[in-house]
Amino acid sequence: MACIAGFLSWKKIRSSHWKYLPFYLAFIVLSEYAGEYFVVHHLETLNKEFFGYFEIPVEFLFFFWMFYPSNKNTRFKQLPLICSVIYLVSWLIDIFLLSNHWFWFYSFSYTVGNLLLLILALRYFIQLAMSNDILHFSEDILFWVSSGLLLFYLGTFPYYGLRNTFAVYYHNLFIAYSYIMYVLNILMYLSFTIGFICGKKQNTRYS
Repeated sequence: MACIAGFLSWKKIRSSHWKYLPFYLAFIVLSEYAGEYFVVHHLETLNKEFFGYFEIPVEFLFFFWMFYPSNKNTRFKQLPLICSVIYLVSWLIDIFLLSNHWFWFYSFSYTVGNLLLLILALRYFIQLAMSNDILHFSEDILFWVSSGLLLFYLGTFPYYGLRNTFAVYYHNLFIAYSYIMYVLNILMYLSFTIGFICGKKQNTRYS
């Protein structure tokens, strides 16, 4: 739904960096279908490699980049780049030093990426609260995207940070938290959808 809303809002976003968000959402849709295919056909190793080496890094790096325009005219303009470098280093550490063939999910790098993304989102909200743009916050796509990211990544922080532990030692808790994760996932993409619908063609300085 968020992907469709993005392409339907193309005229409003085509002159800004938000034009890439619908394509990213389409990538996520295709990735989830690919993951479903791998699971159904018992291709667990391929599933791990696809998400661990490709889909999840693209996910974090894309959103780090999406925060760049809101920081480029401030003293924090290098913050998204710094976050990207820190995440990539943690990702390499996860792959070469911390990975275990018994556990498929790279919890360390995901936790680092999660924290960095939350920092960028909170930094945006602080910046918004200190500016006149807060009077028209509902017209800013970044507000809705940041709200969705904050809701999902903060709410699922324990789930993904301890996913391997939950899956192996606390399976019932793992299943219960999975349902919470699904709800937060829906709310995040619903927030993206609202952003596409309510966002103005040129939303203040971020355009």
